[in-house]
Amino acid sequence: MTMSRVGMRKDRRRRWGRVWLTGLMALVMAAMCMIADPAAARRPAAAAPPTDLALATGYNESGQVGDGTTTERTVPVEVALPEGVTLTEVSGGGNHSLAVTSDGRVLAWGQNLSGQLGDGTNIQRTTPVYVNLPAGVTVTHVSAGWSDSLAVTSDGRVLAWGGNLHGQLGDGTTTPRSTPVFVDLPAGVSVTQVAAAEYHSLAVASDGRGLAWGWNQYGELGDGTTTERHTPVFVLLPAGAAITQVDTYEQTSLAVTSDGRGLAWGRNQYGQVGDGTLTDRHTPVYVLLPTGTTITQIAAGYYHSLAVTSDGRELSWGRNLQGQLGDGTTTNRSTPGEVPLPAGVTVVDTDAGQFHSLALTSDGRVLSWGYNIFGQLGDGTTTQRTTPVFMILPEGEVATAISAGAYHSLLLAEPARSATALTAEPTEAAPGQEVSLTANVTCNAGAPTGTVTFLDGDTVIGTAELDATGTATLTTTSLEPGQRQIRARYEGNGRCPPSTSEPVTVTITEEPEPPGPCGWDKLKVEKTADRTAVRVGEHVTYRVRVTNTCDTVFRDASFTDDLSGVLDDAQLVGSPHASTGHVTYVPPRLHWVGDLEPGATAEITYTFVARKPGKLHNHVTWHCRAPETDKVRWDCTITTTTKVIGTKHH
Repeated sequence: MTMSRVGMRKDRRRRWGRVWLTGLMALVMAAMCMIADPAAARRPAAAAPPTDLALATGYNESGQVGDGTTTERTVPVEVALPEGVTLTEVSGGGNHSLAVTSDGRVLAWGQNLSGQLGDGTNIQRTTPVYVNLPAGVTVTHVSAGWSDSLAVTSDGRVLAWGGNLHGQLGDGTTTPRSTPVFVDLPAGVSVTQVAAAEYHSLAVASDGRGLAWGWNQYGELGDGTTTERHTPVFVLLPAGAAITQVDTYEQTSLAVTSDGRGLAWGRNQYGQVGDGTLTDRHTPVYVLLPTGTTITQIAAGYYHSLAVTSDGRELSWGRNLQGQLGDGTTTNRSTPGEVPLPAGVTVVDTDAGQFHSLALTSDGRVLSWGYNIFGQLGDGTTTQRTTPVFMILPEGEVATAISAGAYHSLLLAEPARSATALTAEPTEAAPGQEVSLTANVTCNAGAPTGTVTFLDGDTVIGTAELDATGTATLTTTSLEPGQRQIRARYEGNGRCPPSTSEPVTVTITEEPEPPGPCGWDKLKVEKTADRTAVRVGEHVTYRVRVTNTCDTVFRDASFTDDLSGVLDDAQLVGSPHASTGHVTYVPPRLHWVGDLEPGATAEITYTFVARKPGKLHNHVTWHCRAPETDKVRWDCTITTTTKVIGTKHH
């Protein structure tokens, strides 16, 4: 029950062993096989963003909720974290819980009879305490089992502590440990993820191999035997298979392969292996996924299994007496079937407890289904659910990680937030020239929808609706001269809160005075290239003609040719030539200026030699008057393109 987090390969620690209840409840639990062990840990690939908000709901007899009480909770309540601590992962075990802090320490709380809290005592804790890690060691990932705990260190080693009846700590003994010891890994092996069950443990090696140790009555170690192992052995994976995540609960082990298939081995009494049989497997077999389906996450519960598909669906198989498969029935399945999710919902992570199941949605909500006698579904009731319902999260919070303990559930959460970024094109324009404003909105609570308001200072320019990509665009010609401070304000949509961009400066330049009595519209510019296609080594000559159509002298007529798109594939030959006026060339721009008599034309020519295949693009710009708005535009443009094809023909 480690935190099921997006991308984290869960390490399950499920072996939820007995929940010691009293009176009638004890009898009921026994009848329901509550002696089950907890499970496994999840996947530690990408830790959740650090947050100071951990939540828990459900069974709390041993303080595993972490709120300082032993009161059961039917909706998530806040875990009482130490002051100033932020977390990146949580993991729920049988009756205890673990967490990784953003600085690589480990917190633990709940039951401690076997030393599973790792604080050197056997004292139950109702609020988190620090695990006594070896000096200088930091941790990236944890997995809580039934009465034991595992952790991966930042240098790829594995720590273990707690119960060790069947060698599940992997240190070569069966001695319980109340502080962490190093697992005796094979020489040269480093580990990326672990999963703790009741009496056995799994690990993923950095090279994609699987390791297992502990109890092996049903072949759950996957080494082809039923021999108990007190130090890790390699799982006998199918030829060519590499794994990225493991999970385990009870005596069944699961894995995801690097190509998105599912593997399973061990106990198969209810079809939890997912191969269409009820036959125990001593080595991994492929799960019979629906045709064309690949998976990204896998989770093992007490005799049931879950998976997330690459397109965000949820699959389930195995035991279903309490509705833990979420398909609306209580019928067992020996092959995966699809869980009916609410319309439009996709999931990114999943986890399984003793008899309940969790899924993290792409918009930061949590779905839960199955057994709920202790409120572990977090929907405010103790009603069993055979299809998914939404957990009741604190208002304004979104979940970033989930983990199912035996009968409790853990979450990491953070405030819902959006971010708005703004761009403008162009950032320098003339009065009346079109300026395109584009806002991009992101949100951690799902796809942002709704309206973006564009502002010039405090003045509203206009509004635009976000599209499916979170983008809104507004084109305006109304900006006044000067340096305008433009912002985009996303108005929010209920789940995604409002946000405002940083200002973007758009400079609207005053209309330039024409150089003399002639208006800008009296300057006529033409441009040609003598070749539309050349071979490497051949020449192309550009000719620009500037004509004064005014009846008086046009002073300081000018144009600029941006040759950036030519110089990548060609080189200037000689010097540019102007029939009148003055031409300068400072790469990548050529500039001409001159006085023109009434009706006079200046002709400017320049030649380039093609050096390699490509396209030669250049852009002549000059001042002109746009007839549709009767306003001066600074960048009237003529673009020419010449294609360079292959080598020079001989």
